[in-house]
Order: sequence, then structure tokens, then C-alpha cells
Amino acid sequence: MRFLGPRSISSLLKTALDVVYYGLLSLLVVVVLAAVALLVMPNMAAEMVRRFDLSADMSSGMEALMMLAFALSLGGYLLVTHLTRQVFSTLAAGDAFHPDNTRRLRWIGFGLAGLEILSYVGRAFMEHVMHVRLDQGYGLRAVTAWFSVLVVFVLAEIFKEGARLRQEADLTI
Repeated sequence: MRFLGPRSISSLLKTALDVVYYGLLSLLVVVVLAAVALLVMPNMAAEMVRRFDLSADMSSGMEALMMLAFALSLGGYLLVTHLTRQVFSTLAAGDAFHPDNTRRLRWIGFGLAGLEILSYVGRAFMEHVMHVRLDQGYGLRAVTAWFSVLVVFVLAEIFKEGARLRQEADLTI
């Protein structure tokens, strides 16, 4: 099985990323529309809580704020997925060390780091402002997330060096 080029694992992964990207985009649109609906029709939240027999003592404004924060994180995942799709497009075309992949991988690293920081802020907000107790088993996941960020930055440097070597080889007669 081939890893690069058309009809390879890279092209299969690129197709899977396309599906994920459009699914995230659809979910983002739904969440933003729901947040706007909560702001426009504040009684809708109370009616939904009553109909579904939920126990929630948040105002519709707070629910809308939480939905917009969720939309922000979805936007971050959408950005990371979009950039990853672009990297896999070059891999599926057989052009692994495309010069733009270095920039894309760096932005993926910044996006992943931003998402992790956003999760810390969200957890702190939920625990200290809204007094919601969250599970304490977050430490190992955080180590894995930061390790992933570092790996992406290392890959960016590897792709940068590969692009440099490719450019050098193109100039060689």
C-alpha cells in the first residue's frame, strides 16, 4: 500500500478529513444559531428545561455565552482540521515537502495550543464562577495534548528542512 500520491493512504485520510471538516462546519452553524436563538428568545431556554424535565438554573444569557464559547472551540478545531486537510492535499498529490506545509504545521501547533489554553480557561470558569465540580482526571490528557503540540512543531521543522533540501536539489545540475 502506498502512503503518498493519488489512491494512497494520504488521499484516504484527506477524504476522511473532508468529512470531519464539513461535519464540524455544520455543527458550528447549528451552535451559533442556537446561541442567537437563546439571546433573541430568552424564554426558550426555560421552556426547554421544563419540557425535557432538566434541572438547570442558568439564565438564557449564560447558556448563550456557554454555547458561544463552545462555538469558539469548534472554530479552533475547524481551523486545525482545515490546515490538516491542506497538508494532506499536498501529501495526496505526492508533494510531501511543499514549502507551505511548514507554515501550516506551525499554525496547527498554535491552534492546538490555543485549544488547550481555552480548555483551561473554560474549566476555571466552570469551577470558580459557575461552581460546577469537574473530574480531576485531566492531568494525563493535558500532558498528551502538550506533547502533541510539541510533536507538531518538530514536524514543522522537519518539513522546513525537507523543503530546503528539495530546493537545494532542484538547483543542482
